[in-house]
Amino acid sequence: MYIIIAGCGRIGSTLAQELIDEGNDLVIVDRDKGKLDSLGSGLNATRILGIEYDIDILKEAGIEHADMFLALTQNDSVNITSCQVAKNVFNVKKVIAKVVDANKERIYISLNLDYINPIKLSIEDLKSRI
Repeated sequence: MYIIIAGCGRIGSTLAQELIDEGNDLVIVDRDKGKLDSLGSGLNATRILGIEYDIDILKEAGIEHADMFLALTQNDSVNITSCQVAKNVFNVKKVIAKVVDANKERIYISLNLDYINPIKLSIEDLKSRI
């Protein structure tokens, strides 16, 4: 599959390596050059420095051919906006965002975005172990 990941923090960079190991083609977009550089030379993915929801940046990333778009930045506004662009402008079939502030989950729901909420998942897991 051809996958674009917006954001290469802990989740994005770890997932990127696993997806590459499974044989997927990957592009990582991040506005922070330091984060892109920290991926190291061992990660066989295209890296693009730029704003994650910028149409020209997404075109450079090949979004018109993407099977999946994942918004995994540390900013809900960026995740929501980039997913909306991927979904509504480029018609990417599978778009998933990461919720950063659990209190903003309702926004993702209201926009009918597929998402994960790591805080909620962690709490549920911890509670199940109590």
